[in-house]
Amino acid sequence: MSAHTPYPPAVLVFDSTDPTGAAGLQGAALTLATLGCHPLPVVTAVACGDTRTTEHVHVLDPDWIAEQARPVLEDVPVAALYVGDPGCPDTVGVIAEIATDYAAPLIFAPGNLRDSPDPDESDDLIVASLEMLLPETRILIVDGTVALRMVAVGDEDDPCEDAQEAARMLLRCGTERVLLAESRDAALQPADLLMGPAGIIRTDTRPPVATRVSGGLASLAAAITARMAQGEGCESAVASGHEYLRTVYARAFTPGMGAALVDRVAPLRRGS
Repeated sequence: MSAHTPYPPAVLVFDSTDPTGAAGLQGAALTLATLGCHPLPVVTAVACGDTRTTEHVHVLDPDWIAEQARPVLEDVPVAALYVGDPGCPDTVGVIAEIATDYAAPLIFAPGNLRDSPDPDESDDLIVASLEMLLPETRILIVDGTVALRMVAVGDEDDPCEDAQEAARMLLRCGTERVLLAESRDAALQPADLLMGPAGIIRTDTRPPVATRVSGGLASLAAAITARMAQGEGCESAVASGHEYLRTVYARAFTPGMGAALVDRVAPLRRGS
């Protein structure tokens, strides 16, 4: 809980829904509430699927995003902005405009860019994010694969094959920090790296995972957001986020026939 107010700091969350609760608005809300924040959810898209796969994503009209966010922002003081799946390029513009109007730190964790069924649509979303959202971003949280994808779309004439170099290129787009985290390819990225303009700031090893677990990167991003909303600096928030990640991975469970899920409320059940 914030040291400056008697109530939980509020976090405005822009993300798609996730019916499994592994990621998306539902997952972010679980983590934020578990760590003492009050989530203010803004739906950017509706995902349909289960623990095995996402079958469809229905993107909402950008005007609807503004209609959801603006009244809440005028009513409730917001301590941080969290952006997962922006939905579409026009919505990126809506979010960027909101970010310029408020001093709250913006955390951007576009974990699903690699999974877009429409490559052209994904490219447009990446370009919009690079041009409009990264200049407003306090910390960009991506895995190495997504980092490489983003810079490949942003600069097709200068191919990049190294995740750290990709992070440096993303920093030049305006984000203050890049956290390379949760890579599916351990050879590409063996540890989580927090990077700034001067280079690597901190390195965190990942919890060992014996099976496929969904929601790790999204959980880490939401935990970092919660700590920054409570006043922690970026480096301290990343350290706290990894501590939370170890706890939720240790209690991962398999509710269905697909991937296991991190247990986002595990810190509330310690000792149970």
